[in-house]
Amino acid sequence: MKICETGIDRMFIIKLEPKDDILESLTLAAKENSIKNGFFTAIGAIDHAKIGYYQLDQKTYKPITLDGDFEVVSCIGNITLKDNSPLIHAHLVIADKDGHAFGGHLLSGCLVSVTCEIFLLEAKSQIIRKLDDKFQLSLISLD
Repeated sequence: MKICETGIDRMFIIKLEPKDDILESLTLAAKENSIKNGFFTAIGAIDHAKIGYYQLDQKTYKPITLDGDFEVVSCIGNITLKDNSPLIHAHLVIADKDGHAFGGHLLSGCLVSVTCEIFLLEAKSQIIRKLDDKFQLSLISLD
């Protein structure tokens, strides 16, 4: 285990509009506001979902696409630096009209239907990601 203590710098409230892509909007907000590190939570509603499941044996994400009206039950994630650019790592849980839940890694293509309310806290410490050869993923490095 490795641990890094940090503090909170700034807080942002982001309101997404219909047809906004959650991942692309978060990435743009981070770049436009020079947010290099932080974490966020989000709730709202979407009508197109694209989530992923990491297949360890193949070292790739299997995309799962869903269309219909969904509540964003929970979207949590972080922002770190990869190659000096902000990288969003988030997981999304959505529910359909019958309360069936679907979840996975947030991929580009999750489109807002009504709104998405995001509360983002910027961390004071700089955290970077490095490629892990074993998993072929860019993981947080606390070295």
